[in-house]
Amino acid sequence: MKLHFFPASNSNQTGVLLVPGGGYSFISMENEGTEPAVWLNERGYDAWILEYTTATDETPAPIYPKPMEEAREAIRQIREQQRVTKLGIWGWSAGGHLSAISLTDLELALDFGILIYPVISMEPGTTHPGSLANLLGEGADTDMRHRMSAETRVSDRTPPVFIFHTADDQLVPVQNSLLFAAQMARHSRPFQILVLPSGPHGIGLALGDAKRSWTAELERWLRESI
Repeated sequence: MKLHFFPASNSNQTGVLLVPGGGYSFISMENEGTEPAVWLNERGYDAWILEYTTATDETPAPIYPKPMEEAREAIRQIREQQRVTKLGIWGWSAGGHLSAISLTDLELALDFGILIYPVISMEPGTTHPGSLANLLGEGADTDMRHRMSAETRVSDRTPPVFIFHTADDQLVPVQNSLLFAAQMARHSRPFQILVLPSGPHGIGLALGDAKRSWTAELERWLRESI
């Protein structure tokens, strides 16, 4: 585990732990790590990027529970610094799964979450098969898949969440985001979900794409809801 710190020059005392995606097989560091960290810094948010364990030749799948343990440790280390009064988590794709699992862990007491084209379910037909195989193994039993399906963990204490997806995502079905949003609604928890009609998986911040730009909604949500 590595934790990379990006301090804001004029901090608003709210921090964000960034968890890039990569199917639990690699870390999409630039697109879903450093670029969002700079975006956050420009708006006064301190940012940390979590470089967590992924499945490699040296660390073969399944890698559970290492990423979950590392996310917990990263949150502990950030709080130990006492730089921020609020702390959220922002995950992308498989990093969105790790973030959603952390967000629904009541012991971690996170203040908010941002889930961008996230893997949520570990159930075949809905999940991203590579993420399932790398995290839990292709032979994961029904109970384990259920426990690691983040939508099953939403409760009446889950913090506010912003969710973004595209309707025709070919790698991680939009049903993942819809499942999580439905459970937030079921438990009367605050959330915003933005689903654009079309766009490839892994579009990142899409700052230069007028058709698919979505960060203005995130900025408004952060300002008004956190």
